Amino acid sequence: MTEVKNKAWFEAIFDDHYEAIRNYLYYLSGDMKLSEDLGQDVFLSLWENKDKLRENTLRAYLLTIARNRYFKHHRRKSVDLKFNNSLVGADNSDYKSPEYLIEIKEFDKKLQGAISKLPERTRTIFLMNRLDDLSYRQISENLGVSVKAIEKQMTKAIRLLHEALDRRL
Repeated sequence: MTEVKNKAWFEAIFDDHYEAIRNYLYYLSGDMKLSEDLGQDVFLSLWENKDKLRENTLRAYLLTIARNRYFKHHRRKSVDLKFNNSLVGADNSDYKSPEYLIEIKEFDKKLQGAISKLPERTRTIFLMNRLDDLSYRQISENLGVSVKAIEKQMTKAIRLLHEALDRRL
């Protein structure tokens, strides 16, 4: 490929896949800045290995690189999930009692802790479904596993969260 075609190819791949790769890294890490940095590393690696790639396995290749970069960066560290809860925002504080807001903040903290303690694969699948609104089929295609495996992991995530939050199913 000529340099111009390489750049056009890379820009198209980057535009099509960067957000999904960044989100995947965010699901793993819970840290948006880290996710963006590692996402950039993934595409740097793609550029460096562009001549060795097969187009039909590109998405799986990108997800594998992303996963490997994450584990390399955070080997044997516990992941502390941090995300914004839309229930506790400026809009809600105008008409909710202070007690209600405190309860919501406490629940949010407990929920974040419970999600961060889920097994890594279960947490990733749960967040892909709940935060990014991906269907089980889309998640299975992204991760290269069966829809049944996704269903099983989601059931496990919900059961573990209910247990951690002392709630009945």
